[in-house]
Amino acid sequence: MKTVKIWFSRLALVGFGFLLALLILEAGLRLFGNPFGFRVKGDQIVLPVHRQYTIINRTNPKLDSVIVHTKNSLGFRGPEPPPDLENYLSVVAVGGSTTESFNISDGKTWVDVLTNDLAMNFDPLWVNNAGFVGHSTYGHMILVQDYLVQLRPKVIVFLVGANELGLTDLGEYDRSALVDRRTWKGVVRWGALHSEVLALGLNLTRYWQTRQLEYDRGYLDLAALPVLRLSDEEVEARLRPYQGEPLVAYQERLEKLIDMTRANGIEPVLMTQPALYGDVIDPTTGVDLGTIPFREGNGRSEWATLELYNDVTRQVAAAQNVFLIDLAHQMPKDSRYYRDVIHYTNEGSALLASLIYPPLCQFLASKFPEYQIQPCPSGSTIP
Repeated sequence: MKTVKIWFSRLALVGFGFLLALLILEAGLRLFGNPFGFRVKGDQIVLPVHRQYTIINRTNPKLDSVIVHTKNSLGFRGPEPPPDLENYLSVVAVGGSTTESFNISDGKTWVDVLTNDLAMNFDPLWVNNAGFVGHSTYGHMILVQDYLVQLRPKVIVFLVGANELGLTDLGEYDRSALVDRRTWKGVVRWGALHSEVLALGLNLTRYWQTRQLEYDRGYLDLAALPVLRLSDEEVEARLRPYQGEPLVAYQERLEKLIDMTRANGIEPVLMTQPALYGDVIDPTTGVDLGTIPFREGNGRSEWATLELYNDVTRQVAAAQNVFLIDLAHQMPKDSRYYRDVIHYTNEGSALLASLIYPPLCQFLASKFPEYQIQPCPSGSTIP
């Protein structure tokens, strides 16, 4: 009995010592800051900080066979933020999967190519890619509020529209990125919001986490797809669920994003969403892109649906005096530039960047002339 008491006493002392050490570490981190320089404390939106994904692609010849995708200490793609970020012309791209470009290698995304182009005209310049698969403007609002307001870049470029169709509430991907205290991971992330020690441990775990993935989306063979023709009446019927309240809700979200950014001294830029499908012939394969089956309809009906939301983006930009780049009307509908009906190939990413570069360069030069070192180009070239 005496031995048991001794062991309990020792365990109690060890436990007390461990708790005291945690309290001292917590106090030290709060007083002196995080020595590892992590910028994300816990997660409200769960950002994949310090991650590297290696994706093996054996099926799609339009992509690299080995794709390397890296996230920095912010959970974004691109260089680490400099300590004197306020002295840089800082630009963050926000969007869904067509911005994140998950299956495009580091250095080849449209944001990377655009950064290299803009670096010829502005110095010092810092650009990051804060796109996340599936995020809608609901997720963008949370990202801006939780992180980008604190980071305070000078410009946020929003590529929006693809993930908005029919939404009147958070989408599935938006919800999956939030802290859920009903799961053990959510409890850890919630704790990391309130504890420097837990935040440090969580970020150290992420820092060393590297994932190897297999690209499993296959290859879109347009010529092998069945033909689906729809009458004008059938197209109109497929548009109805996306009109009315969902469009009004999307407009309100865009307006709120603009208000949030401008209220914090950040200049917003809007870009419409291009896509491969539409009522045209693909120059590469000769396939009628209006008759390919997609979701509840065909290429013609789906493009008409997406254009409802692109039109709202155009209208809000005009009404709010926000700079707009109308990529939906500029990006060629050519399968050489797309790995599927909406995501880009390496060549497509480079082309998209070439379309964005001249107008964005001119806009940045007009707003931030103190950073300009070379004149901007006057137009883009389609190869």
